[in-house]
Amino acid sequence: MPGCSLACFKLEIPKSTCATDLTSECMCTNAALNEAVGACSIKTCTAYELLQTKNISSNACGVPVRDRGKSFIVIGISGAAIAILAFFLRLGASLPTDGRQMSWDDATMAVVVLLAIPPAVFSVFLADNGLGRDMWTLRDRQITNVLHFYFAGEIFYVLSLGVSKISILCFYLRVFPNKDFRRLIYGVMGLSMAYTVAFFFATTFQCTPVSHAWYQWDGLHQGKCNDIHLQGWIAAGINIVLDALVMILPLKHLAGLNMNLKRKVMVIAMFSVGIIVIIISSLRLYTLAHFAKSTNITWDYFEAGYWSLLEIDVSIICGCMPAHRLLISRMWPKIKLTFHSGQGNSDISSKFSGGIRTSSAGFNKAVNISVKPKTGDDGDFVPLVPMDTGNVQATARFDLHSEHRLSN
Repeated sequence: MPGCSLACFKLEIPKSTCATDLTSECMCTNAALNEAVGACSIKTCTAYELLQTKNISSNACGVPVRDRGKSFIVIGISGAAIAILAFFLRLGASLPTDGRQMSWDDATMAVVVLLAIPPAVFSVFLADNGLGRDMWTLRDRQITNVLHFYFAGEIFYVLSLGVSKISILCFYLRVFPNKDFRRLIYGVMGLSMAYTVAFFFATTFQCTPVSHAWYQWDGLHQGKCNDIHLQGWIAAGINIVLDALVMILPLKHLAGLNMNLKRKVMVIAMFSVGIIVIIISSLRLYTLAHFAKSTNITWDYFEAGYWSLLEIDVSIICGCMPAHRLLISRMWPKIKLTFHSGQGNSDISSKFSGGIRTSSAGFNKAVNISVKPKTGDDGDFVPLVPMDTGNVQATARFDLHSEHRLSN
């Protein structure tokens, strides 16, 4: 035990009820004694010596060791893997269709995926160094490493969420042609960019020098930091407001679509999946408030860490969902065909002959020609603004009459 805290024990024990009962049971359960020793030790011990004292006393009193590190790795790696898979499914569903070129929403979502990879890798190093364990069970180097990786993860968190909003707004620009609405989209995009840039610099330079962000805990290094917790609350609050704004932005236009109620509800629901990200952001904000005055940061940072990872990954998945609908719509006929393959070739062919009508005298063939921009795709799947379809779609009908005569 460090000499500073041992001296405090020697000073306080004679004043306590344990003076005549020098057993571990008495000293472990005597709250007044432990409080007095703690107050004395804070005055004379360094931060790491206080942690050593806590670790020795906890072991002597049989306090169980807690470790949630493995679950943090599972969340980090599996979440990133699912998000990356969602992105590649998006590309596989969208780009081959009608020769659509890579658009800005695809490119920016690719940036989000790249930004999501480092935090997932950091989850392994964070757990290995003690995130999810009590701070006093760790070496000083491990505590510093946890704070260092956590600091780096915060930067990627801010960037990835900011760019994910921009990606969704770029998607809106691709599918909504209304000029007034597009100006509104650009305005929200500007706010998202400003948020991203502002909190990137605020997070990076929250301490002077920058390294003080991961060294300040020990009280041995010179430097100063902003009110990190207040800064985190402000950033989280603005992030939630922007998420809500991005989600509700298209709802008015979607509600005015000329389609049946069932399909309209499906479209609005697809554009409203961002509420999942808002819920996760709110839960993360709650955890930030929880550890505002934490004295056990490697344990208390665990929940904020995994909510941050989930928020990044879910934002990618939600941003890719429109393309996933297209993938499902393509696969569904094949799935139905597999299940109904026993009905015979005549039944199968009838499913694909809706545009051909035959009669004994001949047949009529209707051909619908849809005019689409290269930046659009079937993932848009419905006209997203009320418009005169006669201006968008050209229909040509060819009536082919022929007589078929059989001769021997």
